[in-house]
Amino acid sequence: MTQESENRAGRLAAALDEFIHSSPDVEAAAVVSFDGLPMASALPANFEEDRVGAMSAALLSLGEQAAIGLGRGQLNQVFVEGEHGFVFLMSCRDQAVLAAIAGRSAKIGFMLFEMRRAADRIGHALAPIPTPESVQAAAKAKARANRPPPPPPAGTTEGGNRNGLDLVRDSTGTAG
Repeated sequence: MTQESENRAGRLAAALDEFIHSSPDVEAAAVVSFDGLPMASALPANFEEDRVGAMSAALLSLGEQAAIGLGRGQLNQVFVEGEHGFVFLMSCRDQAVLAAIAGRSAKIGFMLFEMRRAADRIGHALAPIPTPESVQAAAKAKARANRPPPPPPAGTTEGGNRNGLDLVRDSTGTAG
């Protein structure tokens, strides 16, 4: 494991731990990739981490399709109410999914508030740490993108050849 991935894993674990301890209603929580791969979790022994990951990713994907397909815009969260409690899912800044499980007595508004805060922290924890090299490369790319296009070669007209004639392409793309 590289130093950066160790740092990222530590930041992720700290953000998840802070979320779990921020609300007494949280019974279990996990951070999973959009593919359903577990990244971090605090689950009871009777919960399978891989299964929680797969279900979370599937529910979030279906929720996104429903929200967009029914004209509701981008998905904010998925909320499932069962006989014994709730499952909440929220995207972490397009980096991962935060899944939280709460009991029947959970205060829904407070849970969603804490999840938004946690999702933001988790998204930050998962974001790559800029290195001097990546910052320099990004600055160069931005400078190139803002540069005006070069003028046409000497002796040509814009859109034409050296004789000032436009090339006409037939339906096969061959110049004529």
